[in-house]
Amino acid sequence: MKEIFHFRLKNGDSATLDVANNQLSINPIEGESRSFTLAYAETRLLQLLLVQPGAIRSRNEIMDFAWEGRVVTAGSLNQAIFTLRNLINDGRDHELLQTVPRRGYRFNVGYVEGSDDATGSSSQDANSIDFEDITPLWERFKRAVDHSKPTRRVLIIPLYILMLCIFAFLALNSRYLMSGLETDFVVTRVDNGLATYYFIGEDAEENKRNIDFFKATLDTKEEGMAGLVWVNKSNRLYDLSCVRADGRTGNVLFSETNQAPNLPLNMVKKCLRGDQ
Repeated sequence: MKEIFHFRLKNGDSATLDVANNQLSINPIEGESRSFTLAYAETRLLQLLLVQPGAIRSRNEIMDFAWEGRVVTAGSLNQAIFTLRNLINDGRDHELLQTVPRRGYRFNVGYVEGSDDATGSSSQDANSIDFEDITPLWERFKRAVDHSKPTRRVLIIPLYILMLCIFAFLALNSRYLMSGLETDFVVTRVDNGLATYYFIGEDAEENKRNIDFFKATLDTKEEGMAGLVWVNKSNRLYDLSCVRADGRTGNVLFSETNQAPNLPLNMVKKCLRGDQ
């Protein structure tokens, strides 16, 4: 398997992964280069995502490859993803190392040097819609509003809200629409006035249990807690994917075994508001 990979960061800096030496080097446009020594599992994880950028790698596939022959918890993968995102300045919007809800992770092919964008597009599963793509759309929308006349703004804002609704509908029904087959999961929608929650489970009973777990959160209406929230549970791990009111995205993972007080509410706040 290939052991040297080159990719770009969002600010234009270049980066190199040297698998043999567990080294991640950041080469800025201006200034001195920086090198980081990665843990073995972090190196293997990034290698797997870069060897075929754009391809979705499941959590189990990543754990089997990065922690080969070892028994580890899901928290180990979460920590490795968190560490890598911070090293490549991708901790806020996850534009490079992307989360694909219910599927796994992939590296954005558009930032990998020498990769064919067409290949990356085809490797993105036709049944998958990445909500990270909403962010640049929102930026273009804000510029259009800022430079438009007041009367035109009245028309633009409802149109963009409609577009967000279409994104949500396509994401939740893409497997059905594109494959012609029934979906293998159930989606339950819950509105609390400010935010809309979509609980994704194997059946209605699973969604009911998850809704009960988030009951205090669903009853809370606070400033800043507005947007769209997708709630998915795998084993004992909750995965929250959010589209905030300003169009930015968020993603939070936490375990139901965590005994911290008001944990679901605090995690939703972090997802929707970026609370630390």
